[in-house]
Amino acid sequence: MRKKAQLLLFFVFLISTILYPKIIYQPLEQATFAKVNEETLSEELLISRSQIVYLLSDIYNSYPEFYSVLTRTATGVELMNTYLEDQALKIVNQVLFIQFVEQKNIDLQRKQTWNNIEENFSKAFKDVGIPDEEIENYLLALGYTSKTNYLEAAYYSTLYNNSIAALYTKIVQEAEVTDEEIAKEYQNNKAIYKSDPAADIKLIIFNSTEDASYTYNRIIEGYYTYDEVFEQTDSATSMRINLKDDSNSIVQTVKSNPPGFITTPLLYDSQNGTYALLKIERKYPEKQLTFEEAKDQIIFNLKDKKAQEYFDKVLPTEFQKFQEESSIILNSDMF
Repeated sequence: MRKKAQLLLFFVFLISTILYPKIIYQPLEQATFAKVNEETLSEELLISRSQIVYLLSDIYNSYPEFYSVLTRTATGVELMNTYLEDQALKIVNQVLFIQFVEQKNIDLQRKQTWNNIEENFSKAFKDVGIPDEEIENYLLALGYTSKTNYLEAAYYSTLYNNSIAALYTKIVQEAEVTDEEIAKEYQNNKAIYKSDPAADIKLIIFNSTEDASYTYNRIIEGYYTYDEVFEQTDSATSMRINLKDDSNSIVQTVKSNPPGFITTPLLYDSQNGTYALLKIERKYPEKQLTFEEAKDQIIFNLKDKKAQEYFDKVLPTEFQKFQEESSIILNSDMF
């Protein structure tokens, strides 16, 4: 599923940056670089998304002679303007795609999206301990001229990504599959409809390796059983894990040991510094799913395939038509 989502993101990214619509150049307000179907895009958004402040600062510090050529010669200025216009068109097309999705009666919850970004911004800086009076300098070092500049860039990036996901979800939900399609898919691809190997495990979480080691030794020495400790510990939990992820150290441990096995203390959460004792309760091998067991997955796979076909074959034409019917104005005083 993750791989397919990445393919969709890449595909729509190509659409949003290659299929340029008809552009009108005329004077706009000084702080505006474009109007897309009456949606005003600020100059600060272009500055932040193009990273022009960061790039020029880096060039100034690392290659002062090239910086001088870039900013003080006609060829250099033309090169910068070409770069900025290319970045402007990329933003314009992404905003067009956002609008394209919204005209399909998909609510991207713009106000809530902005509020979430603003809230996460404040929380992030609070968590890392950066004082309010130092935030502007920190953002400037990253190429953002203000807090609003940063938030606006994050806002449109988030809206664009959300629009892709929302359109995909809508297509999947509206796709229809017949009983005949479901039965045919199962018969033709039976081998892929299998349950993953899994295991039921119990975990007892400790705040230090010393506490975990002490409890482990007491269990091994027979003073009490693992289950007795598990029942009396508030930080104990049980779960079923998928055994296909060989990169996970817990999965590796469970795969290589039998049910009933109790591990020595394992690092559970490196960020919080917690350790765990793990007991393997039961292991489930991979098995062929019956038609009824596989039916929900079959339906999803068929709908996902139809969504892929929409993105591959229908969407480019629909989006191009929307572009052609749209009004896009770039500020002639800037480009």
